[in-house]
Amino acid sequence: MNGLGKGGLAIAFIAGIGMVGLATAQPVQPAQPLHHSSAGGRGPADGEGLYKARCGYCHLPGGTGTMMLERRLGEGHGLLAERTDLPADYVKAVARNGLNSMPTITPVEVTDEELERIAAYLATADKSRAPAP
Repeated sequence: MNGLGKGGLAIAFIAGIGMVGLATAQPVQPAQPLHHSSAGGRGPADGEGLYKARCGYCHLPGGTGTMMLERRLGEGHGLLAERTDLPADYVKAVARNGLNSMPTITPVEVTDEELERIAAYLATADKSRAPAP
């Protein structure tokens, strides 16, 4: 062997594979915001759409938040979008501070502007007449 030995040959092989991987790697694309922006971002801008996109994983039918609320408050009180007793300030406080098993939601996860729209939507008794963005 021309002076590399088995260990040196293995290192050279691994380094070569790494260089091929770097040469063929695709650039990482930034995530698109979930709200409309002047820069042309895509996603929901209204409170209902933001609620479904940002909160729906836990708070739509079958979600952990829905099940926990029904267990705690009784059947029919788990789906937040169907409730009429949620003041916007309460929604914002619970989102930012957490409550019982609900974790805090940071402004990185849901911006203050998005939270305002979500809270306004949930605070509206007649969801069909929720404020527009």
